[in-house]
Amino acid sequence: MHDLIHQFLEAHVAHELNRFKDNGYIQTIKEEVSAVFEWVKKIKLKDVMPVEQILGLIKRNVVELPVAGGVTELAGEMSQKVLASRQNKKTSLEDIFARKQYDDIVDKVVSLKKARDDSIRRFVNSSVYSQQISEVLFTGIKEYMLAENIIAKKVPGVSSLIKVGKFAVNKTMPSLEVAIEKKVKSYIESNLENTIRRSEKSIINYFDETRIVDTGEEIWESIAKTKLSEYFSAIDDNDMEDFIIIGYDFWLHFRNTKYFKGIYTELVKYFFKKYGDRELDVILEDIGVTRKMVINELIEIIAPGIEKALSIGYLEERIRARLESFYLSKKAASIISPKKTPPQKTKKTKKAKPK
Repeated sequence: MHDLIHQFLEAHVAHELNRFKDNGYIQTIKEEVSAVFEWVKKIKLKDVMPVEQILGLIKRNVVELPVAGGVTELAGEMSQKVLASRQNKKTSLEDIFARKQYDDIVDKVVSLKKARDDSIRRFVNSSVYSQQISEVLFTGIKEYMLAENIIAKKVPGVSSLIKVGKFAVNKTMPSLEVAIEKKVKSYIESNLENTIRRSEKSIINYFDETRIVDTGEEIWESIAKTKLSEYFSAIDDNDMEDFIIIGYDFWLHFRNTKYFKGIYTELVKYFFKKYGDRELDVILEDIGVTRKMVINELIEIIAPGIEKALSIGYLEERIRARLESFYLSKKAASIISPKKTPPQKTKKTKKAKPK
């Protein structure tokens, strides 16, 4: 290497290193962030980031990118740590969930009358509810008929059997109970629709605004002081692992649905419709990002890494590698030691002979 080139290289390396030593990088960060914030005042979102680019970014990194096994494994381990944490034994629900927040939720539920009525309507018209209410009605009516001697009053000789108990009736006169069951089931089936309709109306009327507030108050009083460990005791490590697997499988399926694609496409287009023609600094301001915030966070995040890179010589190594690519190039050599080109000979012109 030419001595002069070597001197330039070493001087340049030392200059760049000095920008990082003795917290010098802090000034560099301030200067560069300030420069960026001045630059974004003149740049519109659509000029640096078109819609198609963002949609492609989401497709590649959200939809198509495989979820690494380490992510799910870490999620499982972290969830187990949460369940086993000693904090759960000394922390109650009211310590992490303010009463005002709870009351706000209750008030919101009160205001959602249509949604509440629709939910009740869907529930009472479900097959599960129909089966359950049929079973309850059947058991209640049947037991009432036997216990109150309704059959015994009309059938001579049955009264003494019923006094012995239902078991005696079943054993002595099985056909009687079969007849009762058939009659009760027929009655329930023919009146089930009306029963469900009355049940729906009753439940809707029951859960009025006052009742919901009172119920919310009762629930809060019963759960507020309960330690988190009592809630978590119902869930073990295997349960958490199952929940994570279920959530993982759902996400793998959901991210490939037409619905998800349609939703994120609409959101991206809406964002660009609102901000595409606006300068980047306006967007940053709207989302609460300030120059001071960026500077402080960068210093906080980068400082330990820079100090370590300086102490082990890694930073100098990378600076030198970057600068050597220029200083060892033919271009640099030609600037430092340009080749001398021989002077061109001038052609002598012959003098014209006088005529």
